[in-house]
Amino acid sequence: MEIVELRRKLIEWVGQLTEQELDERALSEPLQELGVDSLMALELAVHVERGFGVRLSEEELASIRTLDDIVKAARAKEPGL
Repeated sequence: MEIVELRRKLIEWVGQLTEQELDERALSEPLQELGVDSLMALELAVHVERGFGVRLSEEELASIRTLDDIVKAARAKEPGL
């Protein structure tokens, strides 16, 4: 899957978790402002692993502040994204 798909799915997943209608602007918004708590962030990590085969470490998760941070971490592990 490519980066466009990962970005689209992240927006979709956060929208479902927070029960919001989100668009591309959500990628750069702080997760906290989107209503994503630490448990939801873990759920996102599970979605990324299952959907894209990229496992994010606890250290990586701790440093993630936006959806774009997730995209960057996933691309670093899987350059083909």
